[in-house]
Amino acid sequence: MRRVLANVISLMLILGLAATAAAGAEATVGETASGGTGGPAGEESIPLDVRWKNDLVLSSGDGDISIRIRGNLHFDSRFFRGDGSNTSQFDIRRARIDFQGRLYRCITFRLQAELADSPYLRNAWADYRFGEGLHLRGGQMKPPFSTSWWTTDGNVNFLERGAGTPVYPFFDRGWWLWGDLFGRSLTWNLAGFTGAGIDVDQPRGDVDDHKDWFAKLFAAPFRERGPAALEGLHLSLQGSRGRQTVPTARFEEKGYRGAILDDRFWTWETERTGNGEIERRDRWGAELHYLAGPCSVSSEYLVTRYRGISVFAADGTPVIQCDGSVRSWSSWAGWFITGERKRVGNFGWRQPSPHRGFDPRVKRGPGAWEVLLRYTRTSTSAGLFEETEYAGDSYCVLAGAPDVNEYTVGLNWTWNPMVRWQLNVVRLDGEGLRTGSASSAEGTRRVDRDEMVALRMIFRF
Repeated sequence: MRRVLANVISLMLILGLAATAAAGAEATVGETASGGTGGPAGEESIPLDVRWKNDLVLSSGDGDISIRIRGNLHFDSRFFRGDGSNTSQFDIRRARIDFQGRLYRCITFRLQAELADSPYLRNAWADYRFGEGLHLRGGQMKPPFSTSWWTTDGNVNFLERGAGTPVYPFFDRGWWLWGDLFGRSLTWNLAGFTGAGIDVDQPRGDVDDHKDWFAKLFAAPFRERGPAALEGLHLSLQGSRGRQTVPTARFEEKGYRGAILDDRFWTWETERTGNGEIERRDRWGAELHYLAGPCSVSSEYLVTRYRGISVFAADGTPVIQCDGSVRSWSSWAGWFITGERKRVGNFGWRQPSPHRGFDPRVKRGPGAWEVLLRYTRTSTSAGLFEETEYAGDSYCVLAGAPDVNEYTVGLNWTWNPMVRWQLNVVRLDGEGLRTGSASSAEGTRRVDRDEMVALRMIFRF
């Protein structure tokens, strides 16, 4: 972890110095391009433009090269009530630095690091555009699965997304082909990833030779033609197939975390007294999103299915052989009181800028106000929680709540493109939820209900 932190800090310093040097060189480069002394004979200098447009943007005079330097800070205040062991807290949920660029109108890239908690590299990819209908992207990124999961951190509708890993495939390393067809009314995606998570989880690169293969279609069938009432209808189908040999550190062993960040619906127990293996892990999902002016309605049904789960005792004896699945149905609705409109596409939801932003200097302007409601039902196969006794020890695949209902009421206040406030009231109902932390004074506890009130400040720069 020290090596990761050192690399991230070094990268930030190098790019920061490069940006500073570029800004300082702006006048010199411009002078050279207009006929100054320049460099060696035959070497052509390129004018450089440095400007601020909600991001620090460095670009060449002809627009062929540009780099955006962005940052993202999420500061949370969480307060709990009920029977749980979670302690009220102030937390830096996210602190990220982000570099996005474009080269010669056909290559885009992104390099993003997380600096909160345990620093690690999130996005590190390059995208080659051969045409509107064909892109090739390679590196570390989110696989094409779930519009909610693909929504970027600064555009999230609620503090936490409706589902969690392993229903969402988190970040991974691989190749991705995608493109827009029929006037961008259909986006197709085909991809192959390791299925093991990011390099911090598996520094050697992977856990086996098997990979996860993804396919996704995102459609707005009435975007260009059709009844006006259906123009805001968006549909998506997606799936993945993959084989693996062991429960992975990112997807299975950390357990399932939902709308209350500090809780676990269940934890993976195969490594507690023995070890586990998995033959297959497949995912599929269907989505419907509808936008009508300031109103938005969204529903996602996502399934992760395990086949051939085996649990072995310490002496190698197989004690459990089973299949199972995790199903998440999450639906929400939102309404901008002040009249703004969201957008949605293959790469997630986009929040609008306020019609009249709030200016904190003079305390004027309403900003953008949105009210939201969400319900999520998470069901996990009951057989995965059944215990088997062998040689005086108890074995199972999962421990926790097979069925969980989540209810969230949200209020978002967007001042301007840089500042947004989110207030969420969350309730979880599920027999066997794990709350608290092993490092806290109260430790962990199993409860049937947990409630949270949380406030977040999103600051983008």
